[in-house]
Amino acid sequence: TLSTSLAGDWIQKASFGGVGRHRASGCATANKGYMGLGHMNGSGVNINYNDWWEYDPASNSWTQKANYPVGNYAAISFTVDDQPHVGGGVTLVGQFYRFNPQANTWTAIAPCPFFDPTDSQGFSVNNKGYVYKNNQLAEYDPQINSWTLKANAPVSFTNWTCCFAIEGSGFIKQGGLLFEFKPAENTWIQRANFPGVTTGGSSGFAINQQGYVTCGYVGGLSILTDQVWSFSPGSNTWTAVEVFPGTSRRFPVAFAIHNKGYFGTGTNGVNFNDFWQYNPVDDVSDLSELDAQVSFFPNPASDFVKLQLSGMQQELKYEFITLSGQILLAGSFSSDNALIDVKHLPRGSYILRFRKDGAILFSDQILLL
Repeated sequence: TLSTSLAGDWIQKASFGGVGRHRASGCATANKGYMGLGHMNGSGVNINYNDWWEYDPASNSWTQKANYPVGNYAAISFTVDDQPHVGGGVTLVGQFYRFNPQANTWTAIAPCPFFDPTDSQGFSVNNKGYVYKNNQLAEYDPQINSWTLKANAPVSFTNWTCCFAIEGSGFIKQGGLLFEFKPAENTWIQRANFPGVTTGGSSGFAINQQGYVTCGYVGGLSILTDQVWSFSPGSNTWTAVEVFPGTSRRFPVAFAIHNKGYFGTGTNGVNFNDFWQYNPVDDVSDLSELDAQVSFFPNPASDFVKLQLSGMQQELKYEFITLSGQILLAGSFSSDNALIDVKHLPRGSYILRFRKDGAILFSDQILLL
């Protein structure tokens, strides 16, 4: 039996204040989000941006702030002292700058010890910032404005990885692998393999002690996914959640404010400036009810999948969705036990998704052998 998880809602918000772009940078302070830089390289012309924007979730509005010192893309960002820190990237070598939201100014900080850190996310733990390149990790301490090299990772991180931070640890996704760095112990731990299809170009954020990996490319840059997966450190498990409802893309920006995820920009060949909010739980009582009453098994399955609705006298709809997002089987059921014939479906991994009154309740992965 698989436990259920509420899928959550994606809500489109006010579009990013600048033009569409990809390989931009962004991070969040306690109450505001920040995004900018990036580039557009269609038709053989490469345009680097240095504009910097502030997002206020309370008013759902964007305000342009002081420009970054240089046009740059693929830069790395993190937040310490409730201030964004942005550096590296294609234009700079190891230079980093701190943005002061109150003064609306950029100030150079000590340069990162890595040559050309680029095309990854940074993360923050206990008011220290972390930047990684290859198998090296550097820690920035704003109190003394200095960097310290930490324990080497057990793998060499390539470009276009993503990361998030939860409960005093940083997590870095490299292809199908996930590694946790524990700053307090200066140690690395390999965690459960990532089960989704994206191999890179995703963005990560963390809310409610869950890490999320959104969109990205699959193998090559031209194949994209709308998958969203959440990782629970406590159980060391991944769960497929509601797919991103906008256009699939690579190289977006994501961050979190007040236990909500925010996601935008990126490209599929067209550069986007749309911006979305992800709310993982919008009705706790419904989640509790479903945890107690809905299950499906076996998993893996072969010929049939049994759906159970213990004590629930309502109709639910189900969907078997390929990892590329195609619905191959859908139907409805209202009995306590329903047997779904899946013999005709191609063998492989699917997302089994349930709806109630049109709303997505939860989804989880199932394997057909």
